[in-house]
This record gives sequence, C-alpha cells and structure tokens, in this order.
Amino acid sequence: MNNLIGLGVMSLGMKGYQKILRTQKITVKYANRYRLRLQCNRWKNKYILAYLEKEISKEQAIKEVSGSEVLGTLLFVFEKESFTQEEFTAFLNYVVRQTDLAYEYAPVTLLNRIYEQKLRADGLLKHATLGLVDVDTAFFLYTVVLGVRMMKSAPQTALGFLWWSYTILERSNRKRVIN
Repeated sequence: MNNLIGLGVMSLGMKGYQKILRTQKITVKYANRYRLRLQCNRWKNKYILAYLEKEISKEQAIKEVSGSEVLGTLLFVFEKESFTQEEFTAFLNYVVRQTDLAYEYAPVTLLNRIYEQKLRADGLLKHATLGLVDVDTAFFLYTVVLGVRMMKSAPQTALGFLWWSYTILERSNRKRVIN
C-alpha cells in the first residue's frame, strides 16, 4: 500500500520535474526507494559519463553512481529512502548543471574523427597509387590547378588557392624534416 501511495505522489510531482528533464531530454527509466535510473543521449559520450560519475558521487546523499555508455544511463543509489520534492528538484537541477559542465572537460571528438578519416583516406590513396600520392599531395595539386585556372578571371581567389597550396607544401616539407 505504501508503494502505491508513493508512486501516486511521485507521478503527481513529476509534472514539475518534466520541465527540468526536458531541457536535456532526460527520461526516468527506473525509480525505487533507494535507486533511480535516468537516461539521456548526452551521456553516451564516455568522457561525459566518467565526469558525471566522478562528480556526482561526491554528493553526500549518494552512495553509488554508475553509468552505461551504450545506453546513456546513470544509476544512482541513494543513502536515504525518499526525498522531498524540493530535494529531488535540486538533485535534478544539479545533474543537469553537471552535464553542462562536463562538456568543458570533454575532448573535441569531431576533430579527432575528421583526423582519423584523413589518415584513413591517406592510407587508401597511398595504397591505390603505390605510395605516390597522399591526401596532402592531392590537395596541393588541386589547389595549384584551381589557382592557375582562375588567374585570369578572379586573380584574388587564384592567389588564395596558390597560397593555400604553398602552405600545404610547407607543412609537408616540415613533416619530412622532422621524420
């Protein structure tokens, strides 16, 4: 009977929490007396999840925090059985704030992915041309050809392409000197 009353009170109080949860699309997957599982797509980043586990576990009311990167969930095991609405609202706001702060400490993954794809394309080009052409060489040739072709019609743009080709060549030469 107490569980039914607790669930009824919790569902009535959820209307206020839904505003907080919607800001980051957080969904409640499981709620029990001592445990709460929340899910958010933003928590599928392993760096964000690790930061949240570390920071939120410092809270006194929380016994344990564990997460799943694959599902984007966080499981909270609390010290006490229940919370007031104000405490629960403050906790949800704290989780949202910590998620926002976590992005300051996470590495930039888009640039890493672009660089990985560049290395992959580099390997494919080298393999296909028996080591004669890599990505830098292809871009160098492309910018030189565009610069020469545009010299009569748009000299400023042509000079931009030729400068770009020069910087590619300089960077490639610096790599060779280091290696």
